[in-house]
Amino acid sequence: MTAASWALRAACRGIDLEAFFTESRTGMEQAKRFCAVCPVRRDCLAEALQAEDQSARYGVFGGFSAAERTDMVRRQRRATPKAAPVPKQPRQPAKCGTRPGYQKHIRERTEICGPCRQANTDADNRLRRTGTTKAAR
Repeated sequence: MTAASWALRAACRGIDLEAFFTESRTGMEQAKRFCAVCPVRRDCLAEALQAEDQSARYGVFGGFSAAERTDMVRRQRRATPKAAPVPKQPRQPAKCGTRPGYQKHIRERTEICGPCRQANTDADNRLRRTGTTKAAR
């Protein structure tokens, strides 16, 4: 349903809209009485919640004051379940023939294999030449 189609059936159609944008309690109560009998109250409220700036709510829409709409949005946010965190992938063990593999041998105090020793030597040489142990891709 488009905004124009529901607004044509609104109970406040043809009324001075200043009554809906007042800070006085009696003005708000009068505006809420119009909204109480309005056939498109839900459409009005839905559009107000979607369109208005959260920091600049003002006036009565769908039978709710700005403060009531702010509370409504807060309650909805609290009630909405958060997305489940993506489980982390388990770390893969270091492979032999790589510098992490060499470091794993050192950490576990196992005999260092030839490919791991060579990978560590290559990484050391790269560090001296380029300032990083990362291989160019």
